[in-house]
Amino acid sequence: MRKTVDLGDKKVTVLGTAHVSEESRKQVVELVEDIEPDLIGVELDSQRFDSLRNESGWRDLDVVEAIRDGKGYLLLFNLLLSIYQRRLGMEEGVKPGAEMLEAVEQAEKKDIDYELVDRDINTTFKRIRDELTLWEKLKLFSFFQTEEFDLSIEELKQEDIVGSIVKDLEKDFPSVKQVFLDERNVYMVEKLKEKKFDHALLVVGAAHVQGIIDELEDEGAELPEMRRKFIPWLKIANYGIPVVILSMLAYAFLGIDFDTGMEATTFWVLANSFGALLGAILARSHVLTWVAVFFSSPLTSLTPVLGAGMVAAYVEGRFYPPKVKELEDIAYITGYRDLWHNQVGRILLTFGLVSLFGALATFVGAGYIASLIATI
Repeated sequence: MRKTVDLGDKKVTVLGTAHVSEESRKQVVELVEDIEPDLIGVELDSQRFDSLRNESGWRDLDVVEAIRDGKGYLLLFNLLLSIYQRRLGMEEGVKPGAEMLEAVEQAEKKDIDYELVDRDINTTFKRIRDELTLWEKLKLFSFFQTEEFDLSIEELKQEDIVGSIVKDLEKDFPSVKQVFLDERNVYMVEKLKEKKFDHALLVVGAAHVQGIIDELEDEGAELPEMRRKFIPWLKIANYGIPVVILSMLAYAFLGIDFDTGMEATTFWVLANSFGALLGAILARSHVLTWVAVFFSSPLTSLTPVLGAGMVAAYVEGRFYPPKVKELEDIAYITGYRDLWHNQVGRILLTFGLVSLFGALATFVGAGYIASLIATI
């Protein structure tokens, strides 16, 4: 799929590819020969480009440090998506992202300027994390875990992997399409327009083509997140929920009676402890991690900066670090169930599942305390 947009003093040819198709790689080579662009834009950011070219992203990664820096959800979601993409790429016999690398290699070979025009992958995943509710995160994890994608290789030759999955997700998770497609379309167009060129070739996944064409023809485009006033709901919840919980517990003790306060506190402690413990057990983490998360979760649930998932991942990773072979193997896993047999996967699953079940337990505990106070 290709289309040329005339911008008056310059032109942009947009090529839509499938990230697991050998045909797409050949189309890149043929189109560079055909139109002789003076600039090639590629749907990659620097981090993904380095990972594709060097294949060393996981080997060089300190998983625990990354989780501590707030990248746990980003790593887990990226890993789930990458596994499915690799699985399809193996069926097709093509390395996922080969056509993007081919575009860069053609640029280097023919001494053509090139630009990595995509938004930083960490920013994209942070936007997803901020937009999705707790329930949507639970549903999204379940969506990937079932591996029931109604996609075929033939369909993916017409549309890229991310676009196809996003279409499946759009009905239940509309914000996913907003972040993965719409926002990135505008970002890539604006990044391309910053460069000087006469005729640019822009290589993107097929799902981006129409959106990018629309943005190229819209001179007044702004990033979608700039079109509305951004309200940091996640930060408000992180700080607001502990304040509400502590206020309710204080009222139970001081405003009602000691027994009510003890009942509320006991339920709160047990709900958080067992909720987080369930996540750790489902992740198949080590017993020491179970013990640590059981005793720490009632306290971490009341702190806005330190979650139960982070504590669990730290204990799991520091006391049972992944072996070098596991760091290498994680980049080639093609089945979600294999995550439970790789320590890198178990650390990320521990973080994700403990965080999700711990958060769910927090809401259950808060609801119980509120109902207890209301009925007395």
